[in-house]
Amino acid sequence: MLKLFDRAEELVAVMLLAGTVLAVLVGAIGRSMGHPVPSGPEIAQLLMIWTCMIGADLVIRRGEHIRISALPDALPPAGRKLLHLICLICIIAFLTYCGWLGWKLAMSNWAREMGASGLSYGWVTLAFPVGCALMVLSLIRRLFAHGLLYVIESENRDTEQLL
Repeated sequence: MLKLFDRAEELVAVMLLAGTVLAVLVGAIGRSMGHPVPSGPEIAQLLMIWTCMIGADLVIRRGEHIRISALPDALPPAGRKLLHLICLICIIAFLTYCGWLGWKLAMSNWAREMGASGLSYGWVTLAFPVGCALMVLSLIRRLFAHGLLYVIESENRDTEQLL
């Protein structure tokens, strides 16, 4: 079931990125031909923020996010494990808090229209809390599927492969 969800999320990310490119292309071609598409930039903005948030979740789920490993590498294994646990708890707490604030923002923007497209601006702001929720779930899934030690070891393997 989770593999199906993961594959669907990847497909949605690709479709959103393609839609963003298409919206920008249609807007640019329309302007150059003297027939501008007023909703083109608004649709591109909507699709781009959703692409970014879904993409951020894909990166978190795969463990491919940016890391600075100077401090963890200087610690003994027990200290490294504790530091990673503290960081993971802080990240989950931060994403939860941001998701809650983003949800409140999205609900307060629901009546606001984007302009030429007539779509609710709530669709743009809703991407943030949805993305935060997906990232929290991905972090928890990785933790329960592999344990904290796996997360640390996979980060170390990634670092060693880069060197």
